[in-house]
Formats: sequence, C-alpha cells, structure tokens
Amino acid sequence: MKIKHSLIYSALVAAIAMTSPASANEATSAPLKAAPTHPILSLFRVNNHEFQGIIKDADAKAKEEWAYATGIQAFMFAIPMVMMDIQRDIRMNPAVLARIKHTCPCAAPGEWGHYSGLATAKSKMPYTPNPDTVYSGLYANLAQEPYIIKVPDIDDRYFSLQIADAYLVNQHYVGTRATQGKGGYFALIGPDWQGQLPDGVTAMRMPNNSAIVALRIASYSNAEAEVAEVRELQQLFDAMPLSQFGMSKAQRAALPPVALNLAETQMKQGQALAFYRYFSQLLMENPPVGDNRAILNTFNQIGLSDTTPFDPSKLDEATKRGLARAVNASIDIVKWKVKFRGTQSQNKWNVDFVGGDYGTDYLARAEGAIQGLFVHSPEEAVYFHTYSDVNNDLLQGGKHEYRLHFDKGQLPTSFDGGFWSITLYGDDYQLVDNAIDRYAIRKSTEGLQYNDDGSLTLYLQSTPPEGHESNWLPTPQQGIFRLNMRVYLPTDEVRAWDSVEQFLPGVIPTN
Repeated sequence: MKIKHSLIYSALVAAIAMTSPASANEATSAPLKAAPTHPILSLFRVNNHEFQGIIKDADAKAKEEWAYATGIQAFMFAIPMVMMDIQRDIRMNPAVLARIKHTCPCAAPGEWGHYSGLATAKSKMPYTPNPDTVYSGLYANLAQEPYIIKVPDIDDRYFSLQIADAYLVNQHYVGTRATQGKGGYFALIGPDWQGQLPDGVTAMRMPNNSAIVALRIASYSNAEAEVAEVRELQQLFDAMPLSQFGMSKAQRAALPPVALNLAETQMKQGQALAFYRYFSQLLMENPPVGDNRAILNTFNQIGLSDTTPFDPSKLDEATKRGLARAVNASIDIVKWKVKFRGTQSQNKWNVDFVGGDYGTDYLARAEGAIQGLFVHSPEEAVYFHTYSDVNNDLLQGGKHEYRLHFDKGQLPTSFDGGFWSITLYGDDYQLVDNAIDRYAIRKSTEGLQYNDDGSLTLYLQSTPPEGHESNWLPTPQQGIFRLNMRVYLPTDEVRAWDSVEQFLPGVIPTN
C-alpha cells in the first residue's frame, strides 16, 4: 500500500508542476516555441504564395488529377456494360446478324444463337474463344417480363449454362456441376417483376434487366460425328418470354417480335467526353446494387449518376481535362492488365482464383470483360495464362521454340466430367492459324503421346517438331503469343495456392 500511495503522490506532484504558472523570470527568459509539425502533416499545408495566380494554377492542377484518377475508376466500372451493350447491339441489328451468323453464336434478343462447331482461327469470335466446347448464346431483356429457358438433361458430356448480368458478373449456373447435368425450366426475372411463375419453373432473380447467357457443350474431338452430336443437343434448348410459355415453336414464330423499348445507348464520336455520356446512359439503365453502389459517391463528383444524364457543360475545365486524359490512360491500363491477370506463379503463369466472381474488384472485371467477355466462376473452371517463358521473357513465334513438360502426376486434376486444355492465342485474342488446324491440346486430344515414365511433353513452335508431331501446338510465324490453360471442374488442389504450383510447369525456351 505504501508503494501505491507513493506512486499516486508522485503523479499528483508532477501534474501540479505541469499546470502551475511559470514565474516572471521563466516567462521572459524562455520564449514559447511552436510544436513541431509531423512530416506527414506538413505535406498537406494549404497552397500559399504571394502571387494568387500560382495558387489557383496549383489548385486547378490538383482538381484535374482528381478527375483523372476518378475517370479511370469510372472507365473500369463501365467497360463490362459496354461489352454487354456491344453484344446486344449486334443482336438487335438484322443486317449485322445476317453477315456474321457463321462466325458468332448470335441471334435476335430472346432467341438462342448456335455456333455450328468448335472455334477455329477462321471463326474470329471475340474474347479468346475456347476450342473445347461448342458455343451458344442468348440475350434477354427482362424489363417487361421474365424469360424462361428450357434446358435438356445432359449426362454424357460436360456442359454449362452461364448466366451473367449487365456487368458480366455471374449470377446463376445450370449444367454438369451446378445441377448434376439435370435440366428443366428456368425463369430469368428482373429486379422489379412481381408475379407467379408456372409450376415446375425455377426462379432465377437478376439484379438488373439484362441477362446474357453463354452455353458451352464439350466436343471431345473435331470429328464431324462428335460435333454433330453437340449440334443435336443445341436444338433441345429453347427460350421464350413468360407470356408465350406453353406455346409451340410454330405458334411463337407466328407472333410479332417482342419490342424492346430501350433508351438509346451509344457512344457518339465527336461529342465532348463521349465515353462518359455513354457510360451515363448505361448506368441509368443498370443501377448498381449492394456494395457496388458505394462508388457512386465518388462518381457524383465528376458528374456521373445513375439517376441523371451526364452533362459536361456543368463541369469546370480542369475536371474536363482530367476526364479526357483518363480515357486514353485507361485503355493502356487494360492492355497491361490483360497480360497479368491474377497473380504470377513461380513459373510465370498468371493464376486467377477470382474468375467471374469479381465482387468490387473493378479492374479485374474490366480486364475479364475485354479479354474473355464471360469468365467462369472458379468452381466451374479456372484459367491460367502466360505471355512469358520461365525466364520471364515474352513468348515469341517464328524461330523461337519452346517445351512444356508435365511430370507424371503434374497434369491438373478435375472432378468427374471435367478436363484440362491448353490453348494458344495470338496478340489479338484469336486462335492462331496453322497448317494442321490445331489450336489446343487437351486431355482427349487424339494421338497424344506420353513418355515412357508417364510424363507429357508439348512442343510449341511454328514448324513441325520431327518425330513429335502428335504433341505439337503450332505458334505464329511472328509476334508474341499467349498460352491459356483451362481446367474445367477443377479439384480443390488446383484451386488452392498451397498446391497449385505443382500443376504449372514453366515454358522452357529450347533455342
């Protein structure tokens, strides 16, 4: 107790000494000093200069930089909607549809468009098409009523029905994994619709009134008989508005097309800050929901809102300059990001475990929209890609030759119905034209030769590797290229950081 009382006494004495007024002598002999400013705080002193013009210039430059930074964020936020709108415009233009019907799984809104075979270099489909599955596509506008999709049971091959919203964020799946290959009737429902669905129809609520659907059905070889089986399956899929449910295809065909009363969404060249006007149109059509609304507080500062049109006349010149600069910078950022999606592995593969489940990662969402349009959720498929060899040098066609060697047990594993595939793309995200029409090597590639020890070596070069043609993946005659490794229905080991490295050997240059 004595010790405790002593401590309290000492503290009181010290406090009294600190609060007692100084003597007159002390006051005159020791002038007061300003407390030192923390180095970080000193960075933010208000601009001060004897010439006010210099202060105003500095403030305007700061405002321009803020608009520039915010404009980049707005660009990344908007790009997925732009990609969706491009796809919708294609489907709403009969002349364009007629011209591209052989190269695109496209049809009028509310109708299935089917591609007739596996993608090739001649297909020129956008967004890194895979040569493993046959594509079908559907766009449905849900503003007036739900759309119902009919899906058959498919139990003898991989398939997935991927349903994304206006921001190309995955919302629902049907398929080998999601419904164990079982089909049925599924209603895509907009956010405002209230009503009763027919018995036996599964509701799938969407956060906005645009639903864009990708159907992939695996074809395990390029043989015509195999692809013909897939084409037969494609014809078993159907789609109709709720008001036409129960009608035959012939009855529906006799009805006038469903009119889409959509506000104009178009980027008009020559308009000041045209991209932001376009973004504003799409933003008002597709208001963000949930956590994605928070960023609107920032966008409001550059004139962007989901309730009122963008009006650049209300912005000062500094803000306009910043926004104009942001567009070009954003394009460069996306060009960089597509090379380095996700996180780089030890052997220079880019590993992405986010896929199409972006959350609020708007840079990843923008990159995914540009590079792949539809990006699978990681439980459906994972993507590993690289532009680099094991030395981190860019992969080059022409005279450059490479090997990709998998030790026994190193090939990526998948659940029942899944498989791995390695595809080669040029710098335009397209499959590379070559003499043997081979664009990928996958688990089911006919004639694939394994080594005596159970390992697998792939040969990446522009000319045939003598004696190893069965394992040859042709590279372009010149320019950089990219490898994509897809694993459909990946096991947990393939989707975990502590085990994925074992499935990602480096690309070895050999000359």
